[in-house]
Amino acid sequence: MKCALSTAIALALIGASGSAFAITDSETNASIPFSFSSPGARSLGMAGAFLGLADDATAAYANPAGLTQLAQTEISLEVRRTDYSTPYIDGGAATANPYDLSGLNISSADTSKNNVSFLSVVIPHDRWAFSFYRQELARFSTDFTTLNGADLTVGNDEFVLFPFRSTADLKIVDYGFATGFKVNDKISLGAGIAYYDFSLQSLTARLDDEVTPPVFASVQNQNGDDKGFGFNLGARFRLHDTLSLGLSYRRAPSFRYSARSVLLAGNGVPLDPPITLADTDRVHFDIPDIWGVGLSWRPSDALVINFDVDRVEYSQLTENVDSLFQADSAAQRLQLDDGTEIHLGAEYTFASMKHPFSVRGGAWRDPRHSVQFNGVPTTVDEAALATLFAGGRGSDTHYSFGGGWAFTKFQLDFAADLSEGLDTYSMSGVYRF
Repeated sequence: MKCALSTAIALALIGASGSAFAITDSETNASIPFSFSSPGARSLGMAGAFLGLADDATAAYANPAGLTQLAQTEISLEVRRTDYSTPYIDGGAATANPYDLSGLNISSADTSKNNVSFLSVVIPHDRWAFSFYRQELARFSTDFTTLNGADLTVGNDEFVLFPFRSTADLKIVDYGFATGFKVNDKISLGAGIAYYDFSLQSLTARLDDEVTPPVFASVQNQNGDDKGFGFNLGARFRLHDTLSLGLSYRRAPSFRYSARSVLLAGNGVPLDPPITLADTDRVHFDIPDIWGVGLSWRPSDALVINFDVDRVEYSQLTENVDSLFQADSAAQRLQLDDGTEIHLGAEYTFASMKHPFSVRGGAWRDPRHSVQFNGVPTTVDEAALATLFAGGRGSDTHYSFGGGWAFTKFQLDFAADLSEGLDTYSMSGVYRF
């Protein structure tokens, strides 16, 4: 027979899949809204392929060794608009034994953010160059509601996945200092240190509509403000007059925040007092480390072609998952695999114009970075988590284009990066003096 879940753990688990921010087994952690491409509209227009070129102020973050190519003091500013599509479970049915999630309905919530994403100043001096910058590494918010309770069948038992509302807001800003040193005409090295400011708030509330009038079944929230330090390293090698190689490594900090899960009702009966399933201030959010290598080829004075490969250690986010539902063994089967980004972009400059104009384009492959359940669930806890994390986004291909004008002391660039789940529009300016 069909029934509401009778245990406190299962009651708190039922819900839907949302967007990701930190690592507990709350469904608000399903799809990570990170973008690790190099900042700046110029780089964005070339699909983020920039490690081997690294010849403007954004090199402070992408590859600080490239700062040695700058001959003038310059100030750079970038503004971005980012449109997100966040998938979530919106009714339907799932079964375990046999394991089948194909009957679930997936909807999406669209949100947008406008922000000053990058600001920097670069000061060159002899064989050295110094840079100070501010970057918004992540800026995301969402708010969505489903009134469709999904069905979950485990063996001979049938359960109701309650309707819910989920809200979340994430912001990560880093303030950095980077320097580049020109060893000789062929080799440059760079390093930087950054101070990170992390803020997270998320809330999921579930409504038990199996009873009249409906009551709130459970609430899960995650909150935190934390600080930390990270660093980046870079190298650039001039292999030939037309070919250069760039290497980079970025190490970001791990932040700590608090999470709480409270059961408000059991089988439609309000609990007095409510049952606290989890209450901890030791949950960790570990920004993935990134290794990168890039080649920049200039077959002519007008054309440059860039190719980057970045290895993103996403698995750091799901090491030792904290359970909000007293389902520790099931939560450890939630995983996020490391991913490899492949970027290819090009720039062509009409240098004969009074104010040279450049056109840019490219494509890159974004690997899956949505948390998912590993294997086939066999228990109620495992089946609930597998369902909660069934709506994550898979790998995606991005296409980018852009352009820019260069003046005597000023440069203006614009770009767009488009994909199925994430669109980014950028405009940046550089002033040299």
